[in-house]
Amino acid sequence: MKILITGSTGFVGRYIVNELCKEHSLYLPVRNMEKAQKVFRCEKNITLIPFIEKLSILVEKSKPDVVINFLGILKEDRKEGSTFFKVHFEFTKELVDGSKKTSVKKFIQMSALGADKSSKSVYMKTKAMAEDYLLNSGLRYTIFRPSIIMGKEQKLFADLKKFSKFSPFFAAPRGKVQPVNIYDVRDCFVKAIEGYDNEIFELCGDRVVSYKELFKFALRYLGIKRPVIELPRVLFRPMIPIFSLFPEPPMTLDQYYMLEKDNVCRGEFKGVRYILGSVRDAFKFD
Repeated sequence: MKILITGSTGFVGRYIVNELCKEHSLYLPVRNMEKAQKVFRCEKNITLIPFIEKLSILVEKSKPDVVINFLGILKEDRKEGSTFFKVHFEFTKELVDGSKKTSVKKFIQMSALGADKSSKSVYMKTKAMAEDYLLNSGLRYTIFRPSIIMGKEQKLFADLKKFSKFSPFFAAPRGKVQPVNIYDVRDCFVKAIEGYDNEIFELCGDRVVSYKELFKFALRYLGIKRPVIELPRVLFRPMIPIFSLFPEPPMTLDQYYMLEKDNVCRGEFKGVRYILGSVRDAFKFD
């Protein structure tokens, strides 16, 4: 089967590529060819193609059976023209439009737990807009909404390691999250290629933890000893302008808005256990 995967060099994308390349022909639009060659383990069944923003053209040229979209950003870089609206919505629209013009049999979309067009968070709003466009496209689809995905490449680990160099402690916002194991996410995407049509799934592990507990686990994993203090979310709001002065802000205004609701599965949609029959421990991924 021929599969086009966008966002293939990202945290989740590389896991899917390294699994699917065993049996399928993969077409991967990438910006950085050198990076792609380093993160993919397959020596065959992979065709790297230069990424262009007119993604519909790439779909029409490659004529895949399946399109899997992992394109997403955690924060905007307006100087580089990288916005939530562009990456989450416009790029998805390009892929969907190209898929409608060709023989694409299935479109699999990486969304986010909490995607909501009424959210104050533009991240969540544009994720929901992309979902809606796909839902109304007439294509066969599967949409996945994961909570925070746990794996050794999880960005939280890199962030805590970086800030630990000058911070004597960490402040965690009060709230709950329900992490999911990267291998469960990988296996759900693989299963969706030939099944689970026209459904939305929420992907969570079995444990609901506080952000404080999540931070403490990450620090233990990194071997870093720092106290973690839990603070009400509202106390972070006055700090956002100061955070914005950092080259890599520890929290943006949009991320602050995302914290208004706990990042947990609420049972409205089916989940990991329905697809895989079991759920891995989100905190055991090595």
